[in-house]
Amino acid sequence: MIFSAPAIPGAAVNDIDAINAVITHPAIYGEAGRIADVQDRLVVSLPGIVVGFRAVKGRVHECHQAVVPELRGKAALTAMRQIRDWWWHTQPSDLMIAAIPDDRKSAKFTMHALGFVRWGAIDAPCRDGIVRHHVTYKMERPQ
Repeated sequence: MIFSAPAIPGAAVNDIDAINAVITHPAIYGEAGRIADVQDRLVVSLPGIVVGFRAVKGRVHECHQAVVPELRGKAALTAMRQIRDWWWHTQPSDLMIAAIPDDRKSAKFTMHALGFVRWGAIDAPCRDGIVRHHVTYKMERPQ
């Protein structure tokens, strides 16, 4: 992966403090979500928004995003679309995938709004250790 920030005002890549400012929000994961490093991921952050990517295999990458409740809406979708476009323009990837817990309607809406399509379903453990049904989404490199 190419570890440079997109040309979006305020964007940073792998900034632990910026990432933690979002994921430790009580509506996201709270303090239990605090991280010390990004490991093998590329995480783009903007104030109140994080979008992370992890290589699954070859040119396939898993994508996750989080937005604090106060910033959810059209502006957040616009920012995430800019990050998505930057990803396709700069990164060696052919497929992005994501799994969303089936009960997270707003996250599923976001996936559709970003251009992902429903791909399948899996049962997977969540951060709280409970196995939940997830809907999987995919987006192929635009032609």
